[in-house]
Amino acid sequence: MQVREIMSPLVHTIPATSTLEEASQLLRDRNVGCAPVVEEALVQETRLKRDVLDKIGFAPIVEQEVVVGVLTDRDIVVRCVATGCDPKATLVSKVMNHDFTCCYEDEDVAQAAAIMEEKKVQRLFVLDRVERIMGVLSLHDISAVDPLATGEVLQAMEKGARAKQ
Repeated sequence: MQVREIMSPLVHTIPATSTLEEASQLLRDRNVGCAPVVEEALVQETRLKRDVLDKIGFAPIVEQEVVVGVLTDRDIVVRCVATGCDPKATLVSKVMNHDFTCCYEDEDVAQAAAIMEEKKVQRLFVLDRVERIMGVLSLHDISAVDPLATGEVLQAMEKGARAKQ
């Protein structure tokens, strides 16, 4: 079974240039605790076949959202509110977490579970093969189709938590 079959496809992104106040409102309005942080990037499309390039005479430039981090409601509270910074003036890029984990939509669910187990995370951003964000895969999504893999991920997370103590 592929990741795309069980992932949550509706992903709400937050621009890195948003303020934390704007990001907080987006998280609240969408009833989510985290979202990928993106930057707009111009990407030259080089995958066109040579005959198409010869006909049109140029390689088109397309805009694409590039995932640069993740922002959680906890990041806002711990890295901003608790330290006295102003959410109206602080950009998402200043407090987002640059460490996030991804998988591909055409990967097997077991591979995604192995990534979760290795990285000790409960969520993966799901990308297509040209690196566009397509969705989120949660441990809960996996539990519906592979309870054994879910247990292994949770055990790895528990071991990691004990090792930090």
